[in-house]
Amino acid sequence: MIWESYYWKTPLLRMARRLRALKTAGELSEKQLVQIERDIFIGFYSIRKLFETFGVMTDAARSLQVRVLWHPNRKRPDALNSHRLAELYDFEQEERTAKNIRFVANLIIHSFIFSPCVNDGGLEGIFFTSDKERSKRLYFMAIDDVIAAFERVGKDYVTELQTRRDPETGDLTVTKAS
Repeated sequence: MIWESYYWKTPLLRMARRLRALKTAGELSEKQLVQIERDIFIGFYSIRKLFETFGVMTDAARSLQVRVLWHPNRKRPDALNSHRLAELYDFEQEERTAKNIRFVANLIIHSFIFSPCVNDGGLEGIFFTSDKERSKRLYFMAIDDVIAAFERVGKDYVTELQTRRDPETGDLTVTKAS
């Protein structure tokens, strides 16, 4: 249970700073690629954990929408071909959409495919899809949007909390957090 969210939110801000630096770092080393993967997985796990904790996130943060692109599936990914993204997904077609940050966090946490997208200048974004979604689509999220999400959640502190206790179950629920 998270009792003090500061210790979960501050690392998100550090991860955002590291990712921002890697965005323009040029050719990335294996160590840097591993750092990217760790920061993104741990960052989105932290976001999900914060959202599951009573009273530490505002309603605005919980309803945050993030921009993603997706490419339709062409061929079923499996353990032997999951690195061949261009074969598996149609990069000629792309759909832009907004998804709730919790949806994206769950896909990344349960990813079947996770791959940083790099160019000559550095980190451009991430490709990802979950085991359940892999035969439908591959998602892409720009690194600027990952950074913005980490910063938004990392700076989100509740200043007002309204709760309600269900008279039948006795469960306490948050009705408003701002």
